[in-house]
Amino acid sequence: MKKNLLYFFMLMAAAAMPLTSCEKENLEEEQQEEQQEEIRIPITSYDGLSYLQGSLVVVDENGDLFRRVYGKSLDISQPEIISVPVKDLSAAERAFLSWVAPDKETKKVDSGYDYPLTDEEGKAQGSVSFRAVEGEAGVVARMSVAPGTDLKHISEVQFIDYNFWPENAAYEKVEAGKIYDIDDYVLSWTEGTFSDDFNTPEKKSLPFYCIQGNTDGKEGILVWISPDSANKGDIRYHHKTSYYAEDEAFKYLATISEINKVREFYDNNQAFWNKMLKEMDAKGMEWSPQSYGTNKSGFIFQSLYYPDIFVETIGCLDLNESKSNKYYLTVGRYPWFDYHRYMHIEIIPPLAE
Repeated sequence: MKKNLLYFFMLMAAAAMPLTSCEKENLEEEQQEEQQEEIRIPITSYDGLSYLQGSLVVVDENGDLFRRVYGKSLDISQPEIISVPVKDLSAAERAFLSWVAPDKETKKVDSGYDYPLTDEEGKAQGSVSFRAVEGEAGVVARMSVAPGTDLKHISEVQFIDYNFWPENAAYEKVEAGKIYDIDDYVLSWTEGTFSDDFNTPEKKSLPFYCIQGNTDGKEGILVWISPDSANKGDIRYHHKTSYYAEDEAFKYLATISEINKVREFYDNNQAFWNKMLKEMDAKGMEWSPQSYGTNKSGFIFQSLYYPDIFVETIGCLDLNESKSNKYYLTVGRYPWFDYHRYMHIEIIPPLAE
């Protein structure tokens, strides 16, 4: 995080330098232009613990379970044991490695991996391990959590052979190019000034577009995109000043792990993505960037940091940027503000075939 914030403090220092008389004459005009600019801090380091947490479950402001991202709890008496259906050991390994933060590394051992969890600055946060399992009916592999690791609502992950997966917990088949109605929350804002801007989200049936089916050993990926529209602007997500409504709003956003899967798909399938936007636009969804709306493809996700009391930053993915610059922290400081959209994402494990 220190590397990321270096850009921020350089910008703040430049803004604080004494002004000449000539500069003062143009101050009002420059401030008006500045208010419309977005300050971006490239994300170059990640929190391994948060990334792993968001790959599996989302917790609310009180630490309670809000929603599951991946896998299910099959035993009501042990809700913190998460189970995932897999075809074989290699499929279990791929799933586990997809939960490793982009700048982190695992250590390969004879029967699996050790994964030391560190924050953005390399500080230790505990660890997890992935091991193949033999002689235990139905269990192909297991992710174990080391003592002292603050993963909430996760004590272990069991990778279960498809043949032993219970029918009453089966995942549905999803196909690329099809639309599925899924209940999820719509965020909205009023014209207030501080954290009371945020209205209680309304749960609705939303049209999720399947960009990747869960066949051929692939995970299913479905997305819903908030409209970019002048007459539906309250659906877009508006953040401003340091009074960010974290306790109320943060849990409703996609995790960086979820949005990273969408980014990886987009990088390799831009033609399909554009086709999806046109199809949904034709249905009146207004998913494409509009000239009268935000006019960009920036989508915020769960990544928040306060470098000082007057400043907030929140993570954003810009699909229009190059691969190395897609992730950044966007800065909100009074009177700067900006509008961003958001995505809801569903990740579904591959089906047995």
